[in-house]
Amino acid sequence: MLDSFKPEYLKYTAYLKKKTKELQHGELETPLGFWGGMDTFFHGSSDKLAFYYYSEKSSWKWIKYFTWLGRFPVDVLINLWNVFWGNEMFRTNNIPLNKFYKFDTDVKIPLHKRTNTRYITFHELDGIAHKYGTKSEEVRKEVERFDKILEKMKWDIIMSDHGMLEIKEFIKVPETEKCFIDSTLARYWGEKPKGMPASKCKFIKWKNKKYGDYIYLANPGVCFFPNYWQTNKVKAMHGYNPKLKDMKAFYMINRKGKKKNLTMEELHEEIT
Repeated sequence: MLDSFKPEYLKYTAYLKKKTKELQHGELETPLGFWGGMDTFFHGSSDKLAFYYYSEKSSWKWIKYFTWLGRFPVDVLINLWNVFWGNEMFRTNNIPLNKFYKFDTDVKIPLHKRTNTRYITFHELDGIAHKYGTKSEEVRKEVERFDKILEKMKWDIIMSDHGMLEIKEFIKVPETEKCFIDSTLARYWGEKPKGMPASKCKFIKWKNKKYGDYIYLANPGVCFFPNYWQTNKVKAMHGYNPKLKDMKAFYMINRKGKKKNLTMEELHEEIT
């Protein structure tokens, strides 16, 4: 899995570009949000919108007794717990520590550990694109680097989880007691927030209300900041409308075929 690789980056590759002439590949439309894509890849469908959700019965309630230690010790405690139980490891990033224990995480055991899949992720490109932008020389060099690695590997499927586009504007959204502000999603539980910048985002409906009673999606190129993920402003972001060309991911199956654009659900069907 090539985190944040979009089809446009094929121009920086030698190996992958060569393989597109003989193997099935194409653009990949992933679900809205931040965690439904890979969940759909492994299970065929998903209602996951985000990693965190508000819960009065959070499995992290015990953390409220340790917030006085500060961010780094809290992250260490959380991940010692995750290692012990075999759960997904993560950092609290920019979440206010006095609010963290009011949220729960929707991904416990890593998705691929529930299958007999040998799963390898190249994470570096995502962080590089966030920091330097999708058109940067740093992105080109990173794509060239893992393209050479892939050429030496045996694989069945190469894919990415989303694309990315450049940030044009940062806007501030209201913060309430029961809210979670992702970079492109602002989610609220209980009362409707006041003062949402309606021209910069849109209200979306999500069937599973545990992710928020009021959910707002940023317009393309708009980033909510401050947010609970980034401490500093970034140059590129994902999590926008998956219909956008720049948000399309990429896939390639190691079998003869031509270009065939798919949704993540269709890719799951193709390989099962």
